[in-house]
Amino acid sequence: MKPITLYGAGGHCYAVVELIRSLGEFDPVLIIDDNPNVGSIFDIPVQPNQPEQINEYLCVTIGNNVIRKRIVERQKSIYPNFVHDSVVSYPSVTIGEGSVILPNAVLDAGVEINRHCIVNLNATVSHNTIVNDFCHIAIQAAVAGGVQLGEGVLVGAGSVILPEISIGKWATIGAGAVVTKDVPDYAVVVGNPATIIRYNPITNE
Repeated sequence: MKPITLYGAGGHCYAVVELIRSLGEFDPVLIIDDNPNVGSIFDIPVQPNQPEQINEYLCVTIGNNVIRKRIVERQKSIYPNFVHDSVVSYPSVTIGEGSVILPNAVLDAGVEINRHCIVNLNATVSHNTIVNDFCHIAIQAAVAGGVQLGEGVLVGAGSVILPEISIGKWATIGAGAVVTKDVPDYAVVVGNPATIIRYNPITNE
């Protein structure tokens, strides 16, 4: 198996370690984190970031879209994508480098998942939807057909986005929200129907 370094020792890391091990192609040998006090995760040592320790292959195991982008921009490595065997997908689906698709997700016909995205447990992305870089579609979220997600969008757990809707870059869809119309850049929306409650800082970029 090929050795791979993971960056980020939070909760998302646990899920990704198990995913990578289940696929059998890569062996997680080291986790680096800016707070190395974790010690180890599933017997994998956690150490502070030392560029010379990073293997040729790297996976950023951080759920926060902003932090994930910052790390990717400064760490020049090869970023494989990882798709659990239980994921429902089709040949017309494309998945960019560094993206992680967790168990029981559904990627329908013509879906485009770009770079360093997370599609979490039991999430559904319906036909012809475009998911741009650094998005996170959380547990049991449902994204209907023909939706466009801008860079860095967080789609909260259990939320629903109706068909043909555009979500602006770095917007946040709150958990359980039902999105019935377009959402502007940086907006945070909650509720049913979803309404804007504030805006994320532009420094997300």
